[in-house]
Amino acid sequence: MVAIVSSNYLLRLGLQKIVEDEKWIRLTGQSAHGVNLDDLLKSEHPHIVILDTESEHTVQDMIRTIKEAVPAIKIILLAGIDESESTRQALACGVDGLVLKIQPSPVLIATIDYLAHATMPVTLPIELSASRVKRGLTSSLPASPPHTSAPMKWPEGLTEREREVVRLISEGLSDKDIADRLCISSITVRHHLTNIFDKLGVSNRQKLLIRAHQHGLVGPPALA
Repeated sequence: MVAIVSSNYLLRLGLQKIVEDEKWIRLTGQSAHGVNLDDLLKSEHPHIVILDTESEHTVQDMIRTIKEAVPAIKIILLAGIDESESTRQALACGVDGLVLKIQPSPVLIATIDYLAHATMPVTLPIELSASRVKRGLTSSLPASPPHTSAPMKWPEGLTEREREVVRLISEGLSDKDIADRLCISSITVRHHLTNIFDKLGVSNRQKLLIRAHQHGLVGPPALA
């Protein structure tokens, strides 16, 4: 169960559409400007809150309010690339996931899926430089442990075409869109996906996105 907290009406509308398109996600409610937030949390008991950094209240205050009302709740912060300071402060306050607003909707869905099934406490890095946020390098999912800070390389078993398919999936493209982009058939795309799932040990596109973003294999789409 997911709730949305944002002062931006159009953003709330867009998030509602993204979430409701996923039949396995139940949208329990929305809060604008933090109004009736306590009532929403205590009556609807959402498991995950999507929190927008654009709010009349400080992000830190909103995080504390949410965590105090429902300590076990997971918070996904939706941040802009120029909001590095508020994002750093939010990470320090204990948000569980971070999605940049320039990233495609499958990244948000993959983050929701990851947090919904996480059995261990999620820890995100507190240190966050402005340059990393602006380059879109901050993962929306839990970071690798400090001793594995070096960027990971593509698994050697993936072909260049399979890597290209993964990159296109990270942009939110469907099988047909990928087929059109690569000038191949949808059947061939599905064949590539089967091989990719097998090589990376995942069972669906969402888990593939989680694996790819978790290990820095793909990034958000380039800015226009």
